Amino acid sequence: MERNKRILIIDDQEDLREQLARLLVNAGKPNKTAAMVQSMRARLMGLEQAPETDEFKNNGPSYDIDTAGQGEEAFEMVRAAIENGAPYAVMFTDMRMPPGWDGLKTAKKVREIDKNIEIVIMTAFADYEQDEICREVGTPEKLLYIKKPFQAEEIFQLALSLTSKWNFEELERSRRKWLENLIKCMRKVKISSNVKSLFGATLESLLNFTEAEKGLIAVWNDDKKAWTLRDHRNMDEADAEKFLKDCSDGLREASAIQKNFDGTYLIPLKTSDITAAVAIYDAKTESDPEWYKLMSLLVMISNENLETIAFKEKNSASTETARLRGVVKEIKEFAETFLKSHKDEPEIKKIVEKSNSVLEK
Repeated sequence: MERNKRILIIDDQEDLREQLARLLVNAGKPNKTAAMVQSMRARLMGLEQAPETDEFKNNGPSYDIDTAGQGEEAFEMVRAAIENGAPYAVMFTDMRMPPGWDGLKTAKKVREIDKNIEIVIMTAFADYEQDEICREVGTPEKLLYIKKPFQAEEIFQLALSLTSKWNFEELERSRRKWLENLIKCMRKVKISSNVKSLFGATLESLLNFTEAEKGLIAVWNDDKKAWTLRDHRNMDEADAEKFLKDCSDGLREASAIQKNFDGTYLIPLKTSDITAAVAIYDAKTESDPEWYKLMSLLVMISNENLETIAFKEKNSASTETARLRGVVKEIKEFAETFLKSHKDEPEIKKIVEKSNSVLEK
């Protein structure tokens, strides 16, 4: 998951907001004065060039900074950022910003549309008590109040800490969402009562978990030495069949989840009796190891359920065959008994003959 380092600075005085923006843009960059002193010291010691130390390397974070002059403008920028799927992690806002919204109203309005943004209110005046600000804005654990004037190091530390906090919480939110999605997908697979419905439910659950819409599921047919399409979503059957034909060998050899398999996300499913494969065309995957763990768990559950239902159906079929053979045997015995007293009944003889042919198989 890409880290969010987007910061919004709001101040009615352009020079102040630009100064704060430059402070954050330069956060972690080498100190030019210190570098100059180090260079002069190196020359005095007879060195051609001062050795670069970790102290002067650019190891600091690189922030994406936006600025706004008024609260109303900032509110619209936050709204647009959310709609575009690129929310701000942190917002620094001045308290007094005439003639528009002050910092308190700006923070309150922004909080209404973004529950996760970290807000820092900056002011040189005690316009509001901190308790009042917390009550008005809400979510006090995501609200800080800093007095002007402040040191550059304070801003550096706030930006680093709050962006890190936002990203950590976002990761936790994502993981919670993945887990909730996994439970729904597992339920869909578990409620399947037969192999036919299980194939459709398995494909549907894997599409849902990967936030995809297009895919197929197929089973290897040992008799035909080919893949049999069992279900597909949002694609032509002819295209699905072509994919199975073109990628037949690769599908057979696959033993683990493979990304970008001929442009798809391949998920092999194997039991003692069944070899199946799911191909997803527009899967949205995550680099987080936790996501892959949950994905693997869903595949494992699908395999286990496929194994269980296939076993039940196999045993059920054997039981039903045995029951039918018992019925045929009873019919045969009844017909043979009837023939003892009615030897000239050709239809009864046919029943006996057909019963024998069935029982001999």
